[in-house]
Amino acid sequence: MRGMMRWNPAREMARMQDWMDRFFEDFFRPWGWVRRGEAVGVIPVDIYETTDEYIIKAPLPGVKPENLDIAYEAGVLTIRGEVPEEKEVEGECLCQERAFGKFSRSINLPGNVQADKIEAHLKDGVLTLRVPKAEEVKPKKISVKVE
Repeated sequence: MRGMMRWNPAREMARMQDWMDRFFEDFFRPWGWVRRGEAVGVIPVDIYETTDEYIIKAPLPGVKPENLDIAYEAGVLTIRGEVPEEKEVEGECLCQERAFGKFSRSINLPGNVQADKIEAHLKDGVLTLRVPKAEEVKPKKISVKVE
């Protein structure tokens, strides 16, 4: 499974730049000022591999199944959706760190999966995708014969 997603140093630099931007934004903001929820963008995922399948888990709190679009094409599994912004509540907001808006995540999978048997379940705010491997990908035991 290590070959599923290549390490991209540019992505790491962008992540660091984003962290630095938020750090300095918070540092220079007067105490008590509110940071509004930002667009979700890319969702984090955990990816596991067993002998029979790939399991992908993504935290999606507040997302309803009808707001999700999951597709598999040409070795790429794509999860798209939207975290709806809640209506303003009464009172003064002191802090808002949750993110709202559209998100998308594409995951490169090995080409030998059973695309027609991919299952998606949303439970307790966690999306779980089960992607079965094709038979030719599963490890096969080869016995040695004595001559």
